[in-house]
Amino acid sequence: MIAVLGEVDARSGSVLHTRLQEHVRKAGPDLIVDLTAVSFLGVTGLATLMAVWEATVTAEVEFIVVARTRAVLRPLRLTGLDRKFDVVPGLAAER
Repeated sequence: MIAVLGEVDARSGSVLHTRLQEHVRKAGPDLIVDLTAVSFLGVTGLATLMAVWEATVTAEVEFIVVARTRAVLRPLRLTGLDRKFDVVPGLAAER
């Protein structure tokens, strides 16, 4: 599981993208990204999640996002990304 903290914006998005892409190859059965401590999810963060989801589809790895705050859920819902990959409120809910 990868835990992300703070704001995911143009400044931090490229670092997050690189780190998540590295884990697609290592993740095994699934890649879990915990966004519960994210206070802002910008366009760069959304693009990063989409790109990583596409990489997990290619690698046949399940992609799960843990999110429960409006700052994360709202942009995921508005863009439809919550229908592309699993978005769960906590780890117990993923199964």
